[in-house]
Amino acid sequence: MMFKGLKGFIKFNEKTTFEGGKAYELSFKETVAELFSLGLVKGNFYQNDKVVIESTMEIMKKALDEDPEWATKCAIYGQEFNSLKLIPTIWLVYLSTLQDKSLFNKAFPRIIKNPKMLYDFLELTRKGGIRQGMGRSVKKAVNFWINNNLNDYHAARYKSKLKDVIKVARPIAVEKIQPYMDYIMNDNEDAFERAKALKDLINSLNNGILDEIIVVKIKKFSMQLEELKHAFGNLSTEQKRIIFEFMIPGLKYNALTSNLVTIERVFAKETRTVRKATEHGVFDQIEVVKSIIPIELIEMVASKLQDYDAYRKSRMLPFGLITANAMTKIPEWKEAIDKVLLKSGRDVFDLDSNVGVRIGVDTSGSMGTKVTSSLSAVDIASLFGAMVFMSIKNASVYAVATLTRKVEIYKKDNLFKVAEIIKSTDVGYGTVFEPLLDNYNGEKYVVLITDGQQSDNLEARWEKLTNKPKGSKLVIWHVAGYNNMISVRNDVVYLKGYSDRLLSVLKNILEDKAGQLDQIEAVRI
Repeated sequence: MMFKGLKGFIKFNEKTTFEGGKAYELSFKETVAELFSLGLVKGNFYQNDKVVIESTMEIMKKALDEDPEWATKCAIYGQEFNSLKLIPTIWLVYLSTLQDKSLFNKAFPRIIKNPKMLYDFLELTRKGGIRQGMGRSVKKAVNFWINNNLNDYHAARYKSKLKDVIKVARPIAVEKIQPYMDYIMNDNEDAFERAKALKDLINSLNNGILDEIIVVKIKKFSMQLEELKHAFGNLSTEQKRIIFEFMIPGLKYNALTSNLVTIERVFAKETRTVRKATEHGVFDQIEVVKSIIPIELIEMVASKLQDYDAYRKSRMLPFGLITANAMTKIPEWKEAIDKVLLKSGRDVFDLDSNVGVRIGVDTSGSMGTKVTSSLSAVDIASLFGAMVFMSIKNASVYAVATLTRKVEIYKKDNLFKVAEIIKSTDVGYGTVFEPLLDNYNGEKYVVLITDGQQSDNLEARWEKLTNKPKGSKLVIWHVAGYNNMISVRNDVVYLKGYSDRLLSVLKNILEDKAGQLDQIEAVRI
């Protein structure tokens, strides 16, 4: 009983971060939630990819033993809320190893959303080292998915992957998908109406033919750009304009944004070869310098890009739009993307003007780390910081690194301009977050958007503030996660990941509603 009376003083889960600060181990429940919020465990900057993957697998094995239901809720949350694909799919493979298949059967259709994910799942069951072969239960789930979800578009779009799936799983096909099976396995391009139309369209376009019959077929079958664009080479500029005018209204939002450069390239008047370097190596890329896109087409694309409802239904994450904005050279399209992103923030937050919010954006050297193949942590943090600032009436933004400086920005500016101003504010390259609370003016919420952990104990400084209003909170938003946290206080909240849906979670926190763990807990299986 020697520790009696010391509860709250001795922290048995205390540890030291790589940066030298005090931290606390995440509970296992929080660790699992982070895995499915981020899509990958990122322990620290000193781990290599192999260690990261191994630690991910260790978490899943432990979750399978200790709390498979919680992990399944996290996986469904990761797919439905954060649009993750691979990590929830890996969890399904682990889940399939349980003798009781009820959780697996309920989760499978909520996680596997297209034939590519189905293919990845089967590859993992066979080669992932998680289970020995497929087994009857896996084949049954795959068979059920194919019979209930396969459609015209899937059969054509994912033909090669579906062929591999069918060869391995050997599903017993119901009558309605027999034509798809004939098309996939026997290469019968006349097996169903859409397949025959696609074959005819490609043949005609390759021969430079575009007539009323072709246009009608494109519209009737809602042909997607990726199915036909390889056949546009022999079309005239006027023919390209016509075909795009008919195709664009039928394109899904994410397909349109990912093909903006394709549209520019089709109408390119001047191009240049640019050498690009990524984590995958160095390669040459054709870049459009000048494009002669008809004004009607520019306006049509811009109108579709700024369709906010279509953006939300697409479940696109904001960095997809950030990438599209960076790639396109058409001002009208950049402006449309800016409006959608700004609205996605303003529609989330509706705080009274007397509720103050102080936002810190980490612009230190480590924030240059790539979070996606094309975006760094600071790209995402500065844009999210700009969105929060421009969406809340009483908000201020600080760039934080070696120094901390208030950023002079205006709510009427372009969203990307505001983000660029935040990112380019000269505050050095170090990591000193405590000054974010200098000259604290009683803001109810302080939000730090970062990728790392502070060595100067920001939470301790927060605890000592005496002029905090009732219900105030310090929110640490990690765009890259860690397997510990710097606080166990109820008024310090952690968010993990970079989904635009985290803006909704942040709204709930600012309005004293559910946090991230509560949202996962609310998932019904």
